[in-house]
Amino acid sequence: MHPLDVVRASLDNWSDAELGALAVGMHMAADDCAHTRPELYKGDDLYNLARLCAFGQDWDDANTAALDYVASHEEEHKAQAYAIGISALVHMKAIDLAVKTADEMLRVLPYDAEVAYALRDLKNSLVLASNSAALPLAAEEHSKIVAALAQGMPIKAVHGDAVMPVGALFESAMQLAFLDHYAGDAPAATAAAGEVESALPSTAMLDAEDRQHVDAVTNRYQLLDAQLPAIRILRTLQSGAARAQIDSNFGPNFGSATVLVLFPDWCVECRRMMKTLTTFAVVNRGTPIHAYGLVFADDAVVLGQPAHEVNLKQLEATQTLVVPATTAQTLGATDYPLGVVLDNTGMVRFIGALPEDAFNGDGYIAKVIVNVVKTAREKLEAVRKGTD
Repeated sequence: MHPLDVVRASLDNWSDAELGALAVGMHMAADDCAHTRPELYKGDDLYNLARLCAFGQDWDDANTAALDYVASHEEEHKAQAYAIGISALVHMKAIDLAVKTADEMLRVLPYDAEVAYALRDLKNSLVLASNSAALPLAAEEHSKIVAALAQGMPIKAVHGDAVMPVGALFESAMQLAFLDHYAGDAPAATAAAGEVESALPSTAMLDAEDRQHVDAVTNRYQLLDAQLPAIRILRTLQSGAARAQIDSNFGPNFGSATVLVLFPDWCVECRRMMKTLTTFAVVNRGTPIHAYGLVFADDAVVLGQPAHEVNLKQLEATQTLVVPATTAQTLGATDYPLGVVLDNTGMVRFIGALPEDAFNGDGYIAKVIVNVVKTAREKLEAVRKGTD
């Protein structure tokens, strides 16, 4: 079911009929939410009202109902109510309140799958918004998520059916190491990564997917501050002949930075991103900052070469290079689009999932590059001082 789950996770892959039905359902939910009075509900009905308002994207009323449920001291849906409240606050851009609610959630509830998912989603939202609150939140969660990982089995919800697999738990736990690294605190990053890796027992209940997930995250972390592995280019969709491998595209000159975006050909939002990536590359050509999409044919989802070619045709005239499917394993990809940012020497300084608007204006990638260039200058200055 994994390929289907991955494809359906993005609304860009839904049919017009499905999107239409979703829009009707959301409109009905919003209308019902607007005509209700939370004070008339209690127990399961109050929790279901919070869910209804969230589905209708009435975030203010969703948060109100969620808070009322939490205040009622009901236990069965308490974690889910906290999660609804946090999500609603993020959508309302009340980030400080969302983080405060997450802090409270960590203090008052046992660390279970519902809490782990809520914290993971909030951390990801903060990271993609370039919000510095992601680091202290990850640090606060760290001891609890490491303890959960040490059990060596999927973490379950105290109430409800939610389960977080070991692989997903490991990735969420490792986020602190990545954030410490990006903040320039290498010792803290090494310590956090070591604690996570040591916590996973050799007797852990890992199925094939969990093992693949753990190995991919570990691989991504090990790529940080390492030279980009050679990536074979099958062909270019922009113009000219295919190049042998990506590290020879630039020779000794990687510019101020180089951005690579890896994705499978079925990823609709990734294909759309290549137009803004190409514009970004053209605008920043004089700096220079290089930007390339790396697309591969994923036979697990798309069947047959003709179907792959239809997807690739949509990428013509963009800065996209076709690479082998094994590139996903080389770069430790688990989510798409996966961004890799290199400094001027070809060293990997960032690797992680990107938002759809990453290349829009002064967006996510621009902020990552600023941090990469700043870190590179600081390291060069440290080397110079050391040789004086």
